[in-house]
Amino acid sequence: MSLLALTNQLRPCDLPLESLYLDPNNPRFVDSNWSMVSDDQIAESDIQEQTRRKLVQDFNVNKLRMNMEVNGFLPIDRIIVREFLEGKFVVLEGNRRICSAKMITRIAMDGSEVSTEVLNSLGVIPALQYTGGDTNAAWIFQGLRHITGIEGWSAFNKAKLLVEQMEDDQLSLSDVGRRFGLSSFGAGQWVRGYYAFKQAREESDFISEVDERSYPYFQELFSRSSAAVREWIEWNDSQRKFSNLINYNEFVSWLYPRVDEEDTDSQVPRRGNWEKRWLARRDDIRDVAFLIREDPEMFQQFRNTGKLEFAYSQALAKQYEQKAREKADPIKDVFDSIRACIKALENLPLKVIRDPGLKSQLDALIVELEQKVTFVK
Repeated sequence: MSLLALTNQLRPCDLPLESLYLDPNNPRFVDSNWSMVSDDQIAESDIQEQTRRKLVQDFNVNKLRMNMEVNGFLPIDRIIVREFLEGKFVVLEGNRRICSAKMITRIAMDGSEVSTEVLNSLGVIPALQYTGGDTNAAWIFQGLRHITGIEGWSAFNKAKLLVEQMEDDQLSLSDVGRRFGLSSFGAGQWVRGYYAFKQAREESDFISEVDERSYPYFQELFSRSSAAVREWIEWNDSQRKFSNLINYNEFVSWLYPRVDEEDTDSQVPRRGNWEKRWLARRDDIRDVAFLIREDPEMFQQFRNTGKLEFAYSQALAKQYEQKAREKADPIKDVFDSIRACIKALENLPLKVIRDPGLKSQLDALIVELEQKVTFVK
């Protein structure tokens, strides 16, 4: 199938939602146990239900549905379909969108009422009908979209869009999250990260250095695992900025460390170097949070040296040693052993009493035990 032939075999059309059927032969489903569903079976209700469940379970359809319940069906990209029976079309590209559309009712997933405008947008779906005869058409169309792919937005641009939507339309975090298929917490993480990044660009000592590469680190500050770092810098949610500027500048310096004064020409201003950042990955912030919570001494070690891996491993080693000491407490071991002995005697199996050999062993141990108890008393 050449590119020219493919172009010539796509015809624009608008189709009722009820005439569209999910593709049980979706390339997403193929595995070693996959078997082909013939055209005369596609429209069967049990086949369609199995396909719907597969999409919901494995391909995050509910997230797309939540988005569509707010925004309606957006004809940004036409779906691609093939007529398999007269007046019936199977979806070659766009199954997640059609699955979501078919699941939407008057009541949204969060219990709110879906607007009439949204419901009306689901009535007729803009499509491209494939008129060729290639049996692998679904593979080709999905490959064009998902392999060569649409260039993804940077994390910063995604956050910027959420913030602009909130500010322009006066939306809450919950509202903007629903619009883009995010939870309220997820939207909050993106949005707060954007404001923290913006503060670094406008108010920190590193205004000339901070660039979009560091945005994911500011977003990570608002994950649950990084709460200790966020609290150390003192996030003020009402002002949407950090209030401890000394600690905040120190945090930014971990991303853009500057060389020591004596190591550079005094005529050249010192500049932070992203390539030498102390936090190699955004998830390293979680290790810093661990140090703040569990080992302030090693946190200070990291602040002095910039060697996070060493400080983190030392903190873990200290924890393991402490647990080992607690476990090896001889006094605790004595009492635990005595309690275990009492419990063993209370639950003595009847067979030990009845079996002469076992009874003899038990008697000998009891005599020894009585001697030890007498000595202790």
